[in-house]
Amino acid sequence: MTRIDFYTKVADPAAFACRLAATVQRKGEQLFVLLPDEDALGRFSTRLWSIADTAFVPNCRFDAPEAAQTPVWLGLSAADGVSRKVLLNLGDAALARPGEFERILEVIGVDDASLARARERFRQYRAAGFPIEHHDMQHLKP
Repeated sequence: MTRIDFYTKVADPAAFACRLAATVQRKGEQLFVLLPDEDALGRFSTRLWSIADTAFVPNCRFDAPEAAQTPVWLGLSAADGVSRKVLLNLGDAALARPGEFERILEVIGVDDASLARARERFRQYRAAGFPIEHHDMQHLKP
């Protein structure tokens, strides 16, 4: 059954999401990152390619010619990543069919709007019967 991890009260969601993507990739798992729009996709890809001075996370769009050899795919629809095991949801809503992934990662900021969206997503996943792990990240330095 799909496991869902909520990382809440994250001071810098984009930086944390990059570190999370790097961790998943380092473990050898296939990751699909769902983003809300093309601009967000481009910004996140750039961040992954320059995560640190000497580190990067190889990534491409799910439909790129090199996708079969790339561990991290980026896209705008969860349906585009169904062959991946882990989904990092940086989109605006809960997934319509979360059971298509083994694990879903939700990164939630500290602002009221992000927390409200997280509560709604949490309710939807819980109502569907998915096991949920909550990780309060407010202690983490950005």
